[in-house]
This record gives sequence, C-alpha cells and structure tokens, in this order.
Amino acid sequence: MSDAIDPNVLLLLKNQSEYFEKLLAMHRQSFDDQFKAEAKRIDGRQAADAEMVKVANQAAIKQAENLAIQVAENAETLRKGMEESAKTLATQLQTTTGGLDGRLKVVETNQYTLAGTSKGKGDMWGYVFGGIMLIIAVVGFFWDKF
Repeated sequence: MSDAIDPNVLLLLKNQSEYFEKLLAMHRQSFDDQFKAEAKRIDGRQAADAEMVKVANQAAIKQAENLAIQVAENAETLRKGMEESAKTLATQLQTTTGGLDGRLKVVETNQYTLAGTSKGKGDMWGYVFGGIMLIIAVVGFFWDKF
C-alpha cells in the first residue's frame, strides 16, 4: 500500500470543505438576518410600548388636571355654601339673641319690681308687728301702774 493520498480524495475533501464553508457562511448570514429582524421587531415593540406609555401618561395628566379643576370647583362651592350658612346662622342668632335680650329685660324689670314690692311688704309687716308690740309694751307698762 502506498502512503500517498489519492488526488480524487483530496479533491473530494477540498470540495466538501468549500461546501461546508459556504454552508456555514449561509447559516451565519441567515442567523445574522434573523438576529437583525428580531432586533428590529423588539425595537419596534419597545417604540410602540414607549408610545403607549407616553399616551397613557398624557391621559393621566389630563385626568389629574380635570380632577384638580373639579376639586377646586367643589371647594369653591363648599366655601360659598358654608359662607351662606354662616350668614344665615348669624342672622338667626342675632334675631334670637335680640328676642331673648328683650324678654330678659322684661324679666329683670319684673324681678326688680317684685323684689321691691316683696321687700316693702316684709318691711310693712315688720312695722305693723313692731307697732303692736310697742302698744302691748306701753299698755303692759301702764297696766302695772294702775
């Protein structure tokens, strides 16, 4: 046997090696194309997601602005209502206080009048009793002398 390699085998190996290199290059190109396509798809989804987030943020900002306006309007309405209630209560309190003040003055006047009358009646009965006792004392004094 000869140690020399058949040129046909060498040619076959060379052709097979070139075929595998081309096949490997085609697969590499296919993988690169797929990788680039997937990267574009992911970038597109990220861009779409970013746009959706932007739109959602804008909607949330608009809702917050509307809510702030409603809160301000409700606060103003409540403030006006409280102001009107305070005015009404102040008027009612003033009316009630005026009426009670007048009635209280009448009661005080009557009390002073009755107090004076009662004191006068008490004093009168004291004077009457004192006078009777004086008469009894004088009669008793003279009774013993006669």
